[in-house]
Amino acid sequence: MMRIVNLGRTGLFVVMQGGALASLGGRSHWSSADEARRAAQAANASVSDFVVRTAS
Repeated sequence: MMRIVNLGRTGLFVVMQGGALASLGGRSHWSSADEARRAAQAANASVSDFVVRTAS
């Protein structure tokens, strides 16, 4: 299962799978969790409902 991570200081969102940055649809970062979730759904990948937020 993939996990959405908010990179606190930058405000960007990435998707991680097994501790590695995932690329979905040719992208590796998004401006919102919803965009990242839609990209995962378009790739037919399961994604966690929880968003991990990193410290500043």
